[in-house]
Amino acid sequence: MSGIETMNLIAIVHPNGGYFSLVKIIVLFVLLLPWFLLAPWVQKDAKKIHASPTAWPLAVLAVGAFTVLIWITQPFYFIGLLGYVLLTGSVLIAYVAQHNARSHSEEEKILTIAHLRGLFRGRKKQEEKEKPIKLVTKLRLYTAGGKASPHPTPDASPEDQETYNAAQELLYDVVFRRASEADLTPQGGQTRVRFLIDGVVQERPPMPQVTSERVIQYLKGVGGMDVSDHRRPQGGKMAVDLAGMQIEIVLRSAGTTEGQRMQFRVIQEFVQTQLDALGMDETTLRRIREVSNAGRGLIIISGRAGSGVTSTLYSILREQDAFIQQVESIEARPALEMENILQHAYGEAKNEVPSLLSAVLQRNPNVIMMDDCPDPTSAQMIARAAPDRLILLGMAAGDTFMALAKWVKLCGDAGIAVGSLKLVLCQMLLRKLCPNCREPYVPNPDMLAKANISGQGIDRFYRPPTKPLTDEDGNVMTCVACQGTGYLGRTAVFELMDMTDELREMIISGAALPQIKTACRKNRMLYLQEQALQRVIGGITSIQEVIRLSQPDKKP
Repeated sequence: MSGIETMNLIAIVHPNGGYFSLVKIIVLFVLLLPWFLLAPWVQKDAKKIHASPTAWPLAVLAVGAFTVLIWITQPFYFIGLLGYVLLTGSVLIAYVAQHNARSHSEEEKILTIAHLRGLFRGRKKQEEKEKPIKLVTKLRLYTAGGKASPHPTPDASPEDQETYNAAQELLYDVVFRRASEADLTPQGGQTRVRFLIDGVVQERPPMPQVTSERVIQYLKGVGGMDVSDHRRPQGGKMAVDLAGMQIEIVLRSAGTTEGQRMQFRVIQEFVQTQLDALGMDETTLRRIREVSNAGRGLIIISGRAGSGVTSTLYSILREQDAFIQQVESIEARPALEMENILQHAYGEAKNEVPSLLSAVLQRNPNVIMMDDCPDPTSAQMIARAAPDRLILLGMAAGDTFMALAKWVKLCGDAGIAVGSLKLVLCQMLLRKLCPNCREPYVPNPDMLAKANISGQGIDRFYRPPTKPLTDEDGNVMTCVACQGTGYLGRTAVFELMDMTDELREMIISGAALPQIKTACRKNRMLYLQEQALQRVIGGITSIQEVIRLSQPDKKP
């Protein structure tokens, strides 16, 4: 066969244009484009959901490259196309499943019916275009270093502007409602918001979790925390300025299985540092100042959890002249920074307090404040050191007798325990009735008899309102002072045991509790409940509040 005949035969078998198809090449490039865009998007999105930012993009690239290679090398074009679509689609579906499984709310999930509906409608983008977001500044925010936190710029993203407004609303609500603590906890696809107001937990309306995550991230930045770490517990500080009053807030964040959690502690509400403002009667206040100003001996400040022991410790400590005296404290977590006072923080009390106390005593300070005494070793060091300096000791106890018994047990010897012990104080925080909406009523005589306050000419008590407040036109209204809680602020009542020589001798000799109580009565001691009832008679608090706080502890 000649060369010409051979060429004619090839032309018959392979018609002109059979080696090149423009349509197939266009289809190839059109389908390759989503693959090229998918890998960078997966890498960026994986960081948001805390998945591997390298494994998933590599999987997308590897599967895509493999299927493209098969597609262009095997002879059946449409079979290769189908394989490419199925395999790359499978990787995408697997990643979407991973994304949605790690999402904490329906709003964060992708390719769901709700998500696709929103995409098709373009509702969110349209609303952003039609209704520009207006920044609302209710509080000025300051960083831990005291610098003003900047507002979002006009060209900031709508997400940043919404986050700023949400943070402003949250912080203003905390300050306006006088919360001492607040807590944002992710739960079931949304965030539970709780405030501690006057010692009582109050639920606030929940927050969408996608919003709370952004607010937490924003406040972590203001508070000087690591915004890239979503898991480890962190602490930070910030301040807000409301009408010229600067309020310090301590922040703590941690990761949970459902998202980030943040806790707030408002220093001005959490701890008070003015001894005159705690609510002590004149006799108790005068005696505490006499003993603390003497500069020697042990004063025990006790109470149940949340009873204000920290405030009393800090208030007595602040009255010490830290410029001419060496003053140090040992605390699990200092509530606030005290000027010219060396504050030591510890972790595990039983393991760290004895060695820390030993190191402090070697420096021979004039005043030591401790928020706890966890073991006999520490107790004996305190007892030996107290004759030469003032020691303030916090202790968990329901009354002064319980605190005294606990201290004697820790020391192991009654003589050592009471040798330098000057005062034992126990306290309780009572919510004060709102003077704007408190309601007078005639108390039940049987209740007065049980409380041992009958026959005192009492014609009325006060309580929170039992009926809705109304204005002049009969419209239901909320009290602007207490926001409808019926209580406004708190005051403390104190039980003071003055350690007289007679009382020391009785304790050392092993006298029974009734004998000790009788001796205290001779010294004109009033019990906590009696002090609290005096506040009820004075219309400062309610009998219901006293009953609530007088319930025995569930745990010993």
